[in-house]
Amino acid sequence: MRQAGVLLHISSLPSEYSIGSIGKSAYQFVDFLERCGQHVWQIMPIGPTSYGDSPYQGVSAFAFNPYFIDLELLVEDGLLLEEELPAKKRAYRADYGDLFYNRFNVLRKAFARRKKVQAKFKKFRDEEAYWLKDYAIYMVLKENHNYASWDTWEDDFKYRNPSALAKFEETEKDRILEWQFYQFIFYDQWMRLKKYANAHGVDIMGDMPIYCAYDSVDVWSNPNDFQLDGALKPYAVAGCPPDAFSADGQLWGNPLYNWGRMKQEGYHWWVARVKHALKVFNILRIDHFRGFAGYFSIPYGAPNAKGGHWEDGPRYQLFEKIKQECPNANIVAENLGLLTPDVEELLNQCGFPGMNIFQFEWGDWNYNVPIYKPYPTHNVFYSGTHDNQMITSFYESLDEWHKQKINGLVGINWGDRPNRKIIEWCMRTACDLCIIPLQDYLGLTDEEGRMNIPSKANGNWQYMAKPEDFSIDLTNYITWITKDSNR
Repeated sequence: MRQAGVLLHISSLPSEYSIGSIGKSAYQFVDFLERCGQHVWQIMPIGPTSYGDSPYQGVSAFAFNPYFIDLELLVEDGLLLEEELPAKKRAYRADYGDLFYNRFNVLRKAFARRKKVQAKFKKFRDEEAYWLKDYAIYMVLKENHNYASWDTWEDDFKYRNPSALAKFEETEKDRILEWQFYQFIFYDQWMRLKKYANAHGVDIMGDMPIYCAYDSVDVWSNPNDFQLDGALKPYAVAGCPPDAFSADGQLWGNPLYNWGRMKQEGYHWWVARVKHALKVFNILRIDHFRGFAGYFSIPYGAPNAKGGHWEDGPRYQLFEKIKQECPNANIVAENLGLLTPDVEELLNQCGFPGMNIFQFEWGDWNYNVPIYKPYPTHNVFYSGTHDNQMITSFYESLDEWHKQKINGLVGINWGDRPNRKIIEWCMRTACDLCIIPLQDYLGLTDEEGRMNIPSKANGNWQYMAKPEDFSIDLTNYITWITKDSNR
């Protein structure tokens, strides 16, 4: 079935409280999608973020971001009083500083009234104990150490001395319970939103980063599953090799998995992670899929990625296990980047849809004629992703030669809106699913709407939509092109 969807992260929803949330504006966005005939809402990872605010560098592969908890829903549920809400102000950019310093002061007031939801809270703690307990202990330890990385903690906590952790758990049981409560609140609100979306014909596509941050509860609590030395420092880290776009390559710095150890354990951690994600999402996009076929290994401490080399990934063995445990998993593979034959083979073995990006369909930019090619019908087609330029800025940045090539391909004439002509071309491809970022529909420039500039440490992830963006004109346009492209 041909379908269409919109990419917009939770943080980018309109809000009067410093960031988008899973409350009123999220429900209104679902209504907007339904009116426009959209069946997929794609978001980015929803884990708790750390320094730099990137959802792709979270402190947990299982936990949820408390910043997205809707405060007004807590009032409706009797966990907050109206007068305890922060002062409202129109938020034009996500304000992570305000959230870091002030949000938990409000959430603690809800925690003080937890008896109102005691039975549901206990049920959540029991069902999610396999990750929730370690996460909550980790967050309290982070607070106690002024948010320093776990490898700087005293040895009893760095190396997880059982008696020291047991004593800490008893001493800090209320604070540990508090961090568990925040996860419960998010989960409770999220599952209500997901139920609403599904009832209105909208599936939610979540996003799973392949790697974990070094300073995360996952690495701290499962050090043997990562390539760490005896001092628990990585001896190799992730990245990408040098290419035409970067002479030094990309040095991400994430610790690499100890795939041999994970295989011995039956890939238990990965199976649990995918199961958990499929419980909260209808569709799961797995980032950097090529890393499962072969991954780029860079010596720890290297100044760039030049000295790295390729290593074999787990390949189909991992996904065979995932398919056994999750037979109906709806997974999309982010198969961008350097695609060698082993990546194509793995994608074919798994049978997952891949991705095609309009901005990446133009050869090597050495004035080669763009290649028009048939796209696999089960793939997902995008005008761009969270890492790309806005399609308007992409088009405006082209030299005249390439601009004319695109004009001829998508039919841009004088007076046309280039973003809409490109979107229409994307929607009419053979791919069963086409997803367009909201910012591209709005025709925003990079300065107005870009979500992320890769390798830029600060200033990303801040875009927020405005209530007036969801106009009748935009609704009519999306509805028209969806029907016109038989989606």
